[in-house]
Amino acid sequence: MTLYPNKIKWLLVLLLCFIFIVMGIFLIGDHDTETLLGLFICVLGGLGILISILTLWPDSSWLKLGPDGIRNKVMFRKFYYRWSDINRFGITTVQHGAGLSKSKTEFVSFWMNHDNQMRSFSECYGKNAEELIGILESYRNRYG
Repeated sequence: MTLYPNKIKWLLVLLLCFIFIVMGIFLIGDHDTETLLGLFICVLGGLGILISILTLWPDSSWLKLGPDGIRNKVMFRKFYYRWSDINRFGITTVQHGAGLSKSKTEFVSFWMNHDNQMRSFSECYGKNAEELIGILESYRNRYG
């Protein structure tokens, strides 16, 4: 089974970053503070565009599940984990923001037998965290 990043999500990130760059350009003006802020927003938008394009690039990111284990490719870097080396799966929640803008992001994590260190996937590949864990557990129970 091969899972790919959610294309709609990354296209929305790409669009949002273009909007950031346009806003940054409009902020650049006569005052030094506005110019620095505008340049900063343009740089952030540019980095977001670069990451979005690299994620959307064909065959740059995927998650492959097979009888031998998990193969993960993130922005052209490959990782391999055998089912027998994985101790357990879980959801890691990261909270960010404060007050009314408080939000949280869930990542699927797993712990390795040899060092008990946690590793996390960069995204859920078009599934929510619970669905992805269910798929991973069923493969591990079948082949691990």
